[in-house]
Amino acid sequence: MARRALREADLFPGASLRGTVFDACLKNNIPNSFGMLQHFGMPNRNRVLVSESVHLDVAGLADALQIEESEVVARRYPPHGRGHRSFFGLHVMKGRIEDRVRRFSPAAIRDGSLYHPATHELRDLPFSTVGWDMLQTICPCEEKGVQQNWVTVNGSSRCHSCGGSLGKIEPVPVPDELRDSLGFLAGLVDPDPVEQDTALAMLPPAIRGVDRTLLHDIVMNIARAASAEAETSDFLVRVRALAQACDAVIRWPEGLNDISFCQHCPENVRSWILRHYTVLDSCSQTVDVPRPSSLATVGPSAAPRRIYAPSGSNGKVESAFIGAMAAARLGGVDETALKQAWDEGRFTKHVWGFGSLRVRAFDPSEVVAVAPLLRIAGSRSRAASYLGLPLYGLEQLLQSRLFAPAPPSEGMKQTVTHLAAARDLVDRLKLNRSELGDTIPFVEAMRHVSGRMKPWGAAIAAMLDGDIAFMIQNVDVDTPIAGRLRVSARAIPTLIDLTDPRVEMSIERADKWTQGDALECLNGNVSAPELLKGLVSSGTPKKRLYSVADVLERARMGVTTSDIARRFDYPIKNTAMLLDANRVNQIAPGLWSRERAERIVLSHIEKRGAENPTLKRTAGGLLPHTD
Repeated sequence: MARRALREADLFPGASLRGTVFDACLKNNIPNSFGMLQHFGMPNRNRVLVSESVHLDVAGLADALQIEESEVVARRYPPHGRGHRSFFGLHVMKGRIEDRVRRFSPAAIRDGSLYHPATHELRDLPFSTVGWDMLQTICPCEEKGVQQNWVTVNGSSRCHSCGGSLGKIEPVPVPDELRDSLGFLAGLVDPDPVEQDTALAMLPPAIRGVDRTLLHDIVMNIARAASAEAETSDFLVRVRALAQACDAVIRWPEGLNDISFCQHCPENVRSWILRHYTVLDSCSQTVDVPRPSSLATVGPSAAPRRIYAPSGSNGKVESAFIGAMAAARLGGVDETALKQAWDEGRFTKHVWGFGSLRVRAFDPSEVVAVAPLLRIAGSRSRAASYLGLPLYGLEQLLQSRLFAPAPPSEGMKQTVTHLAAARDLVDRLKLNRSELGDTIPFVEAMRHVSGRMKPWGAAIAAMLDGDIAFMIQNVDVDTPIAGRLRVSARAIPTLIDLTDPRVEMSIERADKWTQGDALECLNGNVSAPELLKGLVSSGTPKKRLYSVADVLERARMGVTTSDIARRFDYPIKNTAMLLDANRVNQIAPGLWSRERAERIVLSHIEKRGAENPTLKRTAGGLLPHTD
């Protein structure tokens, strides 16, 4: 047939292309479907693959049937990935589409539905979504019965052998009590987007955007797992299993609790069901499906978060998300800290299914952006202790990238990478040391910085750059490096004037300090915890933690006796007596009101300086001349 058929094909919503061509042949008195299809590239006489074949001349067939080309395209089942086809946006194994045998619903035909619904070609459905009875394939017009085919034309509602109506065959109805549940599956596979949306509306809001293919595969696999007999010829057993599976999905996330897995269910199927059912709320997919003009249209789906890739009967969710361990390696942070940040909502809360459990999953782009801002207290504290610095000193080094631990890797935890970076910093200092004469301990020199955080990062940067000469006492001893560094007393004014080095990387600074770090900032002795009296603390009695903001405020407001004595080169005993004699207020035992205490001591020292010209004024007070 090289020209148009005399009578145009009838289009019915939801009708298959195979049935449309078959009925068009009857309408145009063509006794064999090959009589039409041979003119449009179809090579097989006894295989009517009009819905699947890549050889079909779509435009020619549409012109012959006198219908829009888009109607033919929308009713075909194009390839989708390896071994799958797209059934109106539903991706199924190509073997799950029946292309040899014509399945029919006696009840639907009896009620006047004289066309072949596309859903009758889904082998996974033993029932008709139109007539709500069991699909049949045999006409009893002969002793052994005649299996219906797509070759000899007599119309899709009649037997190709006897020509009698298939509606006269006794239907086997689907039990009424199962129809509501199976309505979900019927809508899920329906070619009409409106029916699809109606089915999805039966689900909890959290999973209404889930990819239909995943929902379909979950229903099929649950039905398979629920009963070993579900694959037998007893169609009613299969239908009951499908109804149970639909109920389980509709009642997500608790619905699976009522499913009893058959002892013959393969373990891989059971595992697949648990894993994917658990995380249904995080799986969605946008599908662009051509639709017949005779069907209703809907707007675009939501943007995908995860894509479900069909693979046999057990597909998988393809996702760019990664687990906590991989995220820790990517971001260079501790896995525990990463999980805590996820729990606190600092990452989008994606999840994976691990058996019946939901486990944390991370978007790599978020990890790269957020990880530098995370505080890994344990690893930082270990590295700070190794270097002999307070925690905030290590944070300064981190921000300036003078301290740059590598990302964790297999067999290498976060603490290990931090300690390795600390050893690397020590080695760099050893290479830059000088030989000096009279020196004072570096830690003692830094105590001249008062009322604020000490610029440990800037000081070490100046040492590495050669701006501050230093030496290392007992080079090969394991004592923390900060305790072995020595500088000239001439360097003290430089240290006092230092500010934090330029920030190269944003990090999350600690919001609480240990008692030792808090006392270090106050320039107090570690055995004088009374300096912190009145500040709110947390933690245990042996490991108290203080708010950084509270400690800095106390450092700004108060000054210790030894701090003033050190910076103004005045005896501690005399300093205490002077402040006490002038009735300077104490914020805490041993911690004087800074502004008044410094004013009184400075005034006294300046008078003393006028009487002793060997003293000179510095940024920190008065120091002996060293010229």
